[in-house]
Amino acid sequence: MALLCGGVGFLTVSCDKEDAGALVEPQAGFKSASATNLVAGEGNFRIDASALASAKFDCSYDAFSKGLLATYGSDAVEPSACGTTPFNSSITPYARQFGALEWEWYDLMTQLNQLYMYVDASNQSFGVDGHLTNYAAKHKRNLESFWNMPGEITLKGQHTSTLQNRDAIAAVYLNFTTLNEAQAYGNADYLIANVIEPSEAFKTSPLLSFDGFATTGDLIVIGDGIVQVMTDAGVDEKVTFAGILAHEWGHQVQFNNYTKWYGQRVSTPEATRKTELEADVFSSYYMTHKRGATYNWKRAAEFFELFYNIGDCSFTSAGHHGTPNQRLAASRLGWIIAQETQPMGHVLTADELHTIFMAALNSVIDNKIDSSEALANLSTPQMKAVYGKVLNHKAELQQIASGAIEQSQVKNL
Repeated sequence: MALLCGGVGFLTVSCDKEDAGALVEPQAGFKSASATNLVAGEGNFRIDASALASAKFDCSYDAFSKGLLATYGSDAVEPSACGTTPFNSSITPYARQFGALEWEWYDLMTQLNQLYMYVDASNQSFGVDGHLTNYAAKHKRNLESFWNMPGEITLKGQHTSTLQNRDAIAAVYLNFTTLNEAQAYGNADYLIANVIEPSEAFKTSPLLSFDGFATTGDLIVIGDGIVQVMTDAGVDEKVTFAGILAHEWGHQVQFNNYTKWYGQRVSTPEATRKTELEADVFSSYYMTHKRGATYNWKRAAEFFELFYNIGDCSFTSAGHHGTPNQRLAASRLGWIIAQETQPMGHVLTADELHTIFMAALNSVIDNKIDSSEALANLSTPQMKAVYGKVLNHKAELQQIASGAIEQSQVKNL
């Protein structure tokens, strides 16, 4: 756990005794009690700084290497059709606003902003100017009711402006390092004066609040930046916010059932892809359900565009979330389940939805087992009936996952 230690650029700066930078303790360690939940993040939309630095978002791939297959075996993700999306183009202009100063400090500043979410006790707001705050509260209440999780989840908003707040920066050092109050505020003042103030980009860039994640500590964080960049990519900001919130809530449902559903936690490309695609299904199921967000087909098509945009081609990465096409298919699957569940308006339990997702992942999206086998393995007549309806869409879902049906065509289905 070295989120701050590895990126504190000013630890090596030569300073006079009066310089605030001299107050920093090299490689200050985290307080272990405070860092307990920091390893639990799921569904993280954070950018890889090295990818941004080159401003290259080429998602093309070569054949899977034999070495990778040997490493992961059955847990490897087989490459499939994959490429860039409008989201990639929306990130690039912001990355190109960064110069040497910004790239030197980018990792540390985003880490500070992320860690502050664990200790921020202020009244929460959402959107750059708070205009999404009431909207966030509405969907939080709806999700609590839909999944029967009243009062369980804390929702926080991340803002680029936090990095201009000396109290917030100092709070991170006080809670996650061994620095005393004078040293923590010394660091905060140094960063504001020498990093934030000289940088126009750092004062406004959405790349400094680009988080969207859930933790096993019952926390969900949504940053202004991810919403802004997705809006630039052409997705309605309310659709983006509600979709990300519902996706991260899906991870919270998974956390409550993880051992039963998945067994021991592992970090492989396939394990991550499975939980991410399921969170997409859970999100779409809520967003389009008659007792959820009640999105009609037109709005659902916008929502599908959101998850198509944030798919990735990182088949060799343990953080692989699924290709744009696979995430689009998972979103469509959630819609199908919501529409085909009878009686209309009945909410499947989390266990039931998980079981149907796993059957669909294995026999429809990945086509690893025969559909009749998947159907036979379902335990109740209702589950068989719902999955039978899903199988009526099998060819369509497979064509979406393979890219044979393009994203622009899905709205016409």
